[in-house]
Amino acid sequence: VNALAFSRDGLYLAAGGYGRVRVYDAHGAATPAVVVSEFTKNVNTLGFNDTGSWMFAGSEDRVAKIIDWREGGNLWITRVYQTSSSINSMLLHRNQHEIIMSTSNGEIIFWDLRNNAANSIFPDPEGGPIHSLSIDPDVTSLASVNSSGQLIVWSLNGNSVWKPLERHRCRVHPTYALKVQFSPDSTLLATCGADGKFKILKTADFSVVTCQKVSPSGLHWVWDCAFSADSRFLLTATSDGTARLWNLETGEVPVEYKGHQRAITCMAFRDQSLS
Repeated sequence: VNALAFSRDGLYLAAGGYGRVRVYDAHGAATPAVVVSEFTKNVNTLGFNDTGSWMFAGSEDRVAKIIDWREGGNLWITRVYQTSSSINSMLLHRNQHEIIMSTSNGEIIFWDLRNNAANSIFPDPEGGPIHSLSIDPDVTSLASVNSSGQLIVWSLNGNSVWKPLERHRCRVHPTYALKVQFSPDSTLLATCGADGKFKILKTADFSVVTCQKVSPSGLHWVWDCAFSADSRFLLTATSDGTARLWNLETGEVPVEYKGHQRAITCMAFRDQSLS
């Protein structure tokens, strides 16, 4: 499993794997309600629109697709966009008609679903693959992280993401930065990486307020992270097979989630108070 995402109402959970997307009833059986077998390689990223009536997904086969689906019914691929390299991350703008995606050749693509047109930028030509993107809840900032550990943040203007204005750039990890995530209150930005650490930055001035080694050895990659609804806790997923809930005020771990025998490379966290 390479990617997980809940629908906005929490009724469905989508999982991206090799060549397909499986959609499960989040409160039902382990058998998927819908299987989308429309890809030829790993599906790296996916998500739902606000109403849950369609999905977006991107794959190593360099194709992004919009999938209109109904439980137990037919599937329609309503939009397709071909990129020049593997798609690593996709986001849906709050306006519900613009997709932002990042690729392994360091490109960020802005895809307008209304006319199937796209624009793109190469923010760090020497930085390698862009692994993760995040838009803050206020829809005023876009952030990316890449294989060189570089964090770039842009300001967004109006009801569109095209023509972002670069606001900040810094190296947050010495090697691969794997995930970037804004907090629900838009005041914090979390990054995690192959150096076994996560960092918390203030969005006001991008000062680092937390730099935390996640596993006892510090040798395990931190693949994914997510904030709680009140922005006081951070959940991390690590290659030691453990997910940890961090109290950001104290640095303590009140809960560890164990049981996986291998690396946890992705997760979906839906805080009920966010619904």
